[in-house]
Amino acid sequence: MAKLPLDPGVMERMVVDIAAASLKNARALLTSAQAVLDAQQWPTSFSFAALALEEVGKASLCMTMLAMPPAVREEFRPDFEKMFTSHQTKAEFAHLILGLIDEKVPASVQQMLDDVVTAARRTNDVKFRGLYVDYTSTGDLLQPDTVGESDARLMVTAVTAALAASSFAESAVAEPDVFLDFLHQWQSAMDFDALGTHIAATPEDELLTQLRTVAQEDALAPSLFQGTVFADLVTAADTVVLTPAGRNAQTSTEHDRTPLEDRPFDTAAP
Repeated sequence: MAKLPLDPGVMERMVVDIAAASLKNARALLTSAQAVLDAQQWPTSFSFAALALEEVGKASLCMTMLAMPPAVREEFRPDFEKMFTSHQTKAEFAHLILGLIDEKVPASVQQMLDDVVTAARRTNDVKFRGLYVDYTSTGDLLQPDTVGESDARLMVTAVTAALAASSFAESAVAEPDVFLDFLHQWQSAMDFDALGTHIAATPEDELLTQLRTVAQEDALAPSLFQGTVFADLVTAADTVVLTPAGRNAQTSTEHDRTPLEDRPFDTAAP
């Protein structure tokens, strides 16, 4: 199992580069999946798309680690290295993205996590099924052609959605020096203790609603998640929007930018 560099700065830059390369490869794999889908090669299309989804999950794992405080990140290092080599775990990170942006509201946090694990396991199993012939302990032959058109189309659609939801991260890691400079400023201005207290005190269903709303770009994250650096950037952006030129650039479909803690929530609403 490959180890991350011991130097925190070198390790940090490598994780950013891994995220960028993973998302780039995800797009290449999606292109291949779409090409063989058009050629009605359903098993191969599914497998290429499933690999692309894993690459999105790999990038999500990287971004999760980068968002951690440096001390916590060091503690997480062994877990990262283990997760990085697990097809199942990378698929789970990607399916978590899909769960957060899905229009269907999960019954609970636990239900969503259970669904994520189940979906990831099936993605991984069918991915291998689409690549080669196998057999069971009872003598049944398993062939790629058991993977059908609907499976392939659903997986291509899922990867497309996951990449769309990852577009902000993709743009950020495309300029690693700028991103890391911002990340360091954000971390230095964050009150992680207060954030931890907020998360612990917020009911699971309400926290899930907040996360889903942010993931679907319907609102900004609560200010505790933003930190002063990001909040200042948002304020500056809103100031530009308030100018005549900025108002002209707005459309009636622009998302409500009210921070989540200042907006009413109905956790039962879809």
